[in-house]
Amino acid sequence: MLKIGEFSTLTGISIHMLRNYDKIGLLKPEQIDCMNNYRFYGEKQIVRANHIQVLKSLGFGLNEISEILMDNTTDDMIRSFLESKIREKEESLSITERQIAQMRQALNDLDTQNGCTLSVSVKKLSSRKLVSLRDFIREFTEEGLLWERFDRACRANGVKLADAQYCMAMTHSVDFEKKLIDTEVFRVVEQAGPDIEGLRFSDMSETEAAVVAFQGIYSRIGDINRYIYHWIVENSYRISGKAFNIYYISPENEPNPENYVTEICFPIKK
Repeated sequence: MLKIGEFSTLTGISIHMLRNYDKIGLLKPEQIDCMNNYRFYGEKQIVRANHIQVLKSLGFGLNEISEILMDNTTDDMIRSFLESKIREKEESLSITERQIAQMRQALNDLDTQNGCTLSVSVKKLSSRKLVSLRDFIREFTEEGLLWERFDRACRANGVKLADAQYCMAMTHSVDFEKKLIDTEVFRVVEQAGPDIEGLRFSDMSETEAAVVAFQGIYSRIGDINRYIYHWIVENSYRISGKAFNIYYISPENEPNPENYVTEICFPIKK
């Protein structure tokens, strides 16, 4: 029989961890002296201790190790554990490799001083019900006029807007030769209704998007759009829908353009 200190030295498992293994039933001492509570381990338990150390080194948790080392564990069950752990590690490796690639890209962005370093996040945008107005404008600065028409139409038709502190806009196409910008502006509604007087109701499904949130003037949007597109390509995503802007602080509620807060969103898929 081996005292806990001797067993610890032989197996490389700390005394603290051996006591924890005893507590959870993973590796219990063969004997405990009822007088002084000393723990004693048998030499054959060195084999089990070695198995525990090997499985820990492979990344298995203690609960998983307990299951694997049960007396009735079959080879098929062990195979299943190993295959599952391999899939888990491969997924983790893929995430790590993607994170490294994004950090390398961030280092490059710092060198180019483009002002967008570490600005792109990938997030799920929740589903929502929308009402919109779509028309052509000649300059991007004319979007405000479209918003005025849109809001008048909503009021005239009694559209019930949701209590959402933001609005959205999408550029469908740009004809530079004819100076026509196909633009659609959106607000969130409590419930959809029938299309009327140019107003269109729709449901926006949950969307995964590459997003940049920024504060400042709208003239930055073109550069940010180009940066997001580059980021999407570099990170092996593909664009799965038309980009759109979400306005949180805008000319509607803030006179100073330097205080505007906008999210630029590109729907994406792997």
